[in-house]
Amino acid sequence: MPRSRLGPLAIESKLGDHPSQSCVWRAVHVQLKKAVAVKVFSAPFGGTPEARAIFASEWQRLKKLQHPALAKCFGGGFEETDAYLAYELLEGETLAAQLERRGRLSWESVLDMAEPLASALEYLHTKDIVYGRLEPDKIMFAGLSPVLIDIRIERNSSPFRTNRPPKAAELALRAPELATDPNAVSPATDLYALGATLYLALTGRPPAAGDTIETVTQSVIDQMPPSPASLVMECPVWLDKLVMQLLQKQPGSRPPNAGAVILALGEVRRRSMSRSGVAEHASSGFSPLAVTDQRDRDVARELLGREAIDLDDDKVPDGTPWHDRPLVLIAGLFIVAGLFAYLLWPLNEDQMRQKADDLLTQQSRSAMNQAKQAYLVPMLEKYPEGVHANWAKEQIDRVDMYQAEHALEVKLKRNLPLQNEGERLYAEASQYERFGDAATALDQYRSMQTLLGDDPQYRPFVNLARRRIARIEIEGVNADEASRMIDSKLSEADELFASGKVVAARKIWYSIVELYDNNDNVAPLVEKAQSRLSGNANPSGTE
Repeated sequence: MPRSRLGPLAIESKLGDHPSQSCVWRAVHVQLKKAVAVKVFSAPFGGTPEARAIFASEWQRLKKLQHPALAKCFGGGFEETDAYLAYELLEGETLAAQLERRGRLSWESVLDMAEPLASALEYLHTKDIVYGRLEPDKIMFAGLSPVLIDIRIERNSSPFRTNRPPKAAELALRAPELATDPNAVSPATDLYALGATLYLALTGRPPAAGDTIETVTQSVIDQMPPSPASLVMECPVWLDKLVMQLLQKQPGSRPPNAGAVILALGEVRRRSMSRSGVAEHASSGFSPLAVTDQRDRDVARELLGREAIDLDDDKVPDGTPWHDRPLVLIAGLFIVAGLFAYLLWPLNEDQMRQKADDLLTQQSRSAMNQAKQAYLVPMLEKYPEGVHANWAKEQIDRVDMYQAEHALEVKLKRNLPLQNEGERLYAEASQYERFGDAATALDQYRSMQTLLGDDPQYRPFVNLARRRIARIEIEGVNADEASRMIDSKLSEADELFASGKVVAARKIWYSIVELYDNNDNVAPLVEKAQSRLSGNANPSGTE
């Protein structure tokens, strides 16, 4: 980066999985004291006036986009021959980094990721925007939720873009029509890229094979990949079928739009959570008699355990006596009926607790929510006075706490508005605790119990407050802790200022003023912080 400032932004350090190849920087808006991710583009002579006008119009449209799975764009600007776009700064790991670390993801994690991504694409498509670069390094996990970063409108035609040629691994995830015409982007190419990304996450391998751009391009155009279920046996056949439909070579053979994909993903979740098996899938249309592709026949044989049966419907099996056929059918009917009876037989209270326990021990958001919806709530409805009723209530409270805390963390990271008093008070108390003032945080948590304790709406946040109260009381607090802590923070800020780290020092002073402006007990210390911010005092101590 040739400069340390871009307009109102102070540039700090490079971002990305591979910073040396990135043109995205961490920056701080000097006036607003807000950290952002800024993407910088260079153009010869800074671009024409027409190109600059189009780029300015683009960032105005980007600023209006609002979706939880899209990184917020704050706008852009020009600086000499450079142009830039500023996005919200997300702390987390990209899908590319996760796959590099783990190899592949579980199908449950892929399903959790697919639904918000499909929703984001649907939102963009309704705004007549094609994302155009759905790849693992463009998917950031903010907490447990995936977020698409680097949203553009004129990605291919604008002179303000990254001119790096695509790598073979990137081409392996792009639609076949883009191999012959890179400008043929459409909602259908976004859906193909979504399917390719899900395929990669499920199997750990891209849907197109090859080590060079030429071989990958030919594979994308001509070859269908093996189905995910043939590579990962725990993959549900419904998810397998959807991914393969998204990867169809002809755009018209893919789902008609992102809304249809969302409905299909909901059906995958419904069938998977209802513990439906292959037998139900067969009865719902996945029949070996309806399969035409040889690879799909092989999958059907493996999944249904019918190695001895020829799946071609134009061939009549030979050598089987006619009087044996009814017996085979009757036996199969009994087996299927027994399987359905086993799957649909209602669980007793002990079994429901065991199933819920197995999911809760996974400690993932999706597993905990599944435990609540599939077992804990039904257990209380069916056995309200049962031996495990109190345990079920405690676990529901625990899941609600976990979900509420996660939702609040996401809102705070993305600067989204807080919707109720429980969120506001808990966020405020947590801010004191993170700043190091356990005494004030303890008072705030206790006030939550008094103000909100009787309202069921705020029960998750009251329970979160009780948990923090217990932790702080165990660790112990001191009445003079706030003064000592603020004094320590002032000293830390002075040292940062003296060493030239002005932004970090001002961030501490600003936090002190914001948190303690109405606290008379520490008013002299707050005045010091205000004085530092105004520049009317010498941080070295000789005031």
